[in-house]
Amino acid sequence: MIRTLVLLLALVAEPAPAQVTVADRDGSTTFEASPERVVTLDWALIEQVRDLGITPVGAPELGLYAEWVADPPLPEAVVDVGLRTEPNLERIAALEPDVILASDLDPAQVAQLNRIAPTLVFDAWAADHDNVAAARQNFETLAVLFDREDYARAELAAMETRLDEIAADLAARDLPTMATAIRLNDDATVWIYGKNSFPARALERLGFAAEFDLPASRWGVTQKPLDVLAQVENGALLAILPHMAGVTTMESPLWDALPAIRANRFAEVDTVWSYGGILSLERTAEAFHDALVTLAE
Repeated sequence: MIRTLVLLLALVAEPAPAQVTVADRDGSTTFEASPERVVTLDWALIEQVRDLGITPVGAPELGLYAEWVADPPLPEAVVDVGLRTEPNLERIAALEPDVILASDLDPAQVAQLNRIAPTLVFDAWAADHDNVAAARQNFETLAVLFDREDYARAELAAMETRLDEIAADLAARDLPTMATAIRLNDDATVWIYGKNSFPARALERLGFAAEFDLPASRWGVTQKPLDVLAQVENGALLAILPHMAGVTTMESPLWDALPAIRANRFAEVDTVWSYGGILSLERTAEAFHDALVTLAE
């Protein structure tokens, strides 16, 4: 009898899970407790939750994620829920998520997802806002949702420290003062990262000036004909991997004639996702560092 009373008192004394309210694109949502089973429908949001120490139960296009994003990796137990643009509702429902996280979905899709679990939709990419600042704000919102605020603050502080270290290391080397980040698209065109992109922001943070003055856009990237790279006359030219399938650009006479190629100011950059969560700024900077130091050897 006494033991039963003690157990009952312990249950009464145990604090109830704290409610948490967060805001997304469509307003505010209150959860009775921090969600545990999470489905993410966007690769940037995969990065964001993994960088908070959380593993989603479901995420989209995992094969392509491993190829184009790679870091942070996902365990094999994560279930592929289909396309980012058209996720498989049946698979998502079978996972019984506590929350679904998405970016830039249309209202009809959100309504369908809300029938499965509360769905938070974040405005991640827009020409009229700062994409990097938005990623940081979304990271902080998710930290509140998952009760990881101290963890998030520590991760952000560590990122800033590491960015300072990388910048100092590169400044001490014999390197160009300008740099351009690109992705090879096909044999005739190239994507150049400019204002409002993670690669351009990372290069700026590391102390490199831009060789192209490109307008801000939703994704921070502009498609140009390949020969425009002839304007990279003094800076480093950095091509982020992987290249699009079948690209043979680097085998062409035009490529060999580019000033950056002739002067050995070109380097390939290890795989890093250019449209990621806030901590991908550090991963991008690390990848640029490893590429740039090869130019100083």
